[in-house]
Amino acid sequence: MSLPRCVLPNTTYLVTRRCLGRRFLLRPDAALNQLFLYCLALGAQKYGIAVHGVSVMSNHYHLTLTDERGVLPDFMGWLNSQLAKRIKRLRRWDEVVWEPNVHYSAVELQGEAEVLDKVAYTLLNPVSAGLVQRPEDWPGVVSTLRTLRRGTVQVQRPKIGFKDNVPQSLTLSLVPPPCFADQGQYLSALRALVGSRLQALHAQWVQQGHRVLGRRAVRKTAVTARPATRKERFGQSPTFSALTQQAWRQAVRRLRGFRAAYRRAYEAWRSGSPDVEFPAGTWWLARCASVTVAT
Repeated sequence: MSLPRCVLPNTTYLVTRRCLGRRFLLRPDAALNQLFLYCLALGAQKYGIAVHGVSVMSNHYHLTLTDERGVLPDFMGWLNSQLAKRIKRLRRWDEVVWEPNVHYSAVELQGEAEVLDKVAYTLLNPVSAGLVQRPEDWPGVVSTLRTLRRGTVQVQRPKIGFKDNVPQSLTLSLVPPPCFADQGQYLSALRALVGSRLQALHAQWVQQGHRVLGRRAVRKTAVTARPATRKERFGQSPTFSALTQQAWRQAVRRLRGFRAAYRRAYEAWRSGSPDVEFPAGTWWLARCASVTVAT
């Protein structure tokens, strides 16, 4: 039996999805940027997703988000399907878009420090990859500090693959994570963290003699190309993130408790017991087999 996924409402995640063979199918250009933002805005409204940060690299994307309704698998399935169908037309690509046999990564985030760390990670992804000097220099989709302060992004309906039954224009809301009650405090802490990491990266580049690739070179990259460096395709996919030992222990305790309760309920259900109650967060069996789930 594969390990069950716990999907609860109002959970914050760092979500990642990678392209087939790390190809640059998401390479930044006006059409791709518009397509991604429109699909994200439409999906967020449809499934009740609060978006905190987004970064679309050439061969993968990151989202920091809160799943308010507990429907993350539905949202991710819809988003990746909508994107794939239109990216194939945009890029004239006959194969699959996303890496097969590897699910999207959804790392659960608990507490202000964890969420702040991953939002900063999302914003700085183009810089950390050595492609541009600042997030604002990235020619693709990225939620910069300025965008987060504004709080919204307007996007028009793309010409590729959408009918008139969807809105001509949408607004993507970029909201603070729910663990931060004060927006000003959140943005101030994020600005400080992003600034310190930028300084560290630039100092490291000076020592190494590194030069960024730059916006123009990024735009010239062939969408069928892939990075020259090799990377393991099937590595570990973490379930949660923990910056301290105490947070790690608490997360492990919660995860083990859920899996143990799920295993007991599953064995009883398979043996024919009619009144089995699965633990809160049970997803697949609740959706596909209509099992009873604790509230």
